[in-house]
Amino acid sequence: MIWDFQDTLSRRLLLWSALSLLSGAIILAVAASPWWRGFGVQALAWGAIDAAIALFGQRAAQGRRASGARGPEVFQREARNLRRLLWINTGLDVLYMAGGLVLAQTLGAQNAFAGGSGWGIVLQGGFLFFLDLFHALAVPRDEPGLPPVDMFDGPEHRAFSVDGREPAALLLHGFMGTPAEMRPIADALIADGWTVHAPLLPGFGDDIQSLTVRSHDEWADAALAAASSLRQEGHAPLLLVGFSMGAALSLIIARESGAKGLALLAPFTWAEPRWLPWAEFFVRPFLPLGFKPMRKADFADPQVRANVEKFMPGIDLSDGETQRSVREFRVPLGIIDQLRAVSRRAKGAARKIDLPVLVVQGTRDSVVRPEQTVKLAGRLPVKPHMVEVDSEHNLTAEDNPSWPETRRALIGFAESLKV
Repeated sequence: MIWDFQDTLSRRLLLWSALSLLSGAIILAVAASPWWRGFGVQALAWGAIDAAIALFGQRAAQGRRASGARGPEVFQREARNLRRLLWINTGLDVLYMAGGLVLAQTLGAQNAFAGGSGWGIVLQGGFLFFLDLFHALAVPRDEPGLPPVDMFDGPEHRAFSVDGREPAALLLHGFMGTPAEMRPIADALIADGWTVHAPLLPGFGDDIQSLTVRSHDEWADAALAAASSLRQEGHAPLLLVGFSMGAALSLIIARESGAKGLALLAPFTWAEPRWLPWAEFFVRPFLPLGFKPMRKADFADPQVRANVEKFMPGIDLSDGETQRSVREFRVPLGIIDQLRAVSRRAKGAARKIDLPVLVVQGTRDSVVRPEQTVKLAGRLPVKPHMVEVDSEHNLTAEDNPSWPETRRALIGFAESLKV
């Protein structure tokens, strides 16, 4: 979350820099007074510097997240360094304001341009003072974690491999899922003579505590490494089978993996209108670092309990302390950013894939909506084999009435790759 905090700080500074650049440009375009021209020059200069600092900070936060460094020690070190930097900047901001006042009261008394410049410096330094002071006091002191319960400890949630014959299938689970949800698919392919491998993606299963600091790059790298391992072992053809987010990852690694075909089950993408980045630029700086999805949950409601237990198997919701932990758990917006990045990368990769593709979509899916899957299929250069089934999102569950239809489509597609 420390990197999410730094990202939010950078977004706020970037918004201020944009407003400074815009106002400075307008002032210089219309102002005839030397005082206002001096004020406008400072707005432009400080806006440009602030933009450079904000973009550097944002890139640094993204780089640190992608580096894979994590743990309490890393969090405390990063938080301590950021807090120290912000306090130093707060002190410098005081000097900037003081220098601006001196300039305005001395040279500015005889020179209107210098007077406007001085007060421009005071304004810029004053904003930065409050920005740095507020964030220095608000730097997180603890990394948010999931409630301390035994989740995904069973062997069914761990990565598994089953050696069959030469053809191999890589099975990629979805967000908040584990290899357990791919077991029915594995059994079907094994019976058809395929070697199967289902890795556990970073930040899921028994590694769920680290999910809040994982990145989309790690998920794609792990998937590609698993595919490369199967290829190095001499397996061919290679089939990528992905469910939900795993399907998006299959698209992302398809060209590099050497796969001969893709089976995409409820492939995850999000609809992002063209205006969203502009709205996000202005709105995101004012949003909190995360949200508490279960803050007002009624744990006496059987449906609520069932939904929570679906994502947290083995959780004891009758325990008051556990309920409190679930209510207080904050989902960082950074996790949403990682999912958005997966979606964008999958859409971009789809345009470059010239492989056979099977797409299976539930007509009643409220997680991955059918209309989004149709749009994704339209991006593929080669028309995919589309199969729609009467189902919600749980296409891989054996107790889903549509499972036999999904299984037939998958095995038929897999057989076609052996030719």
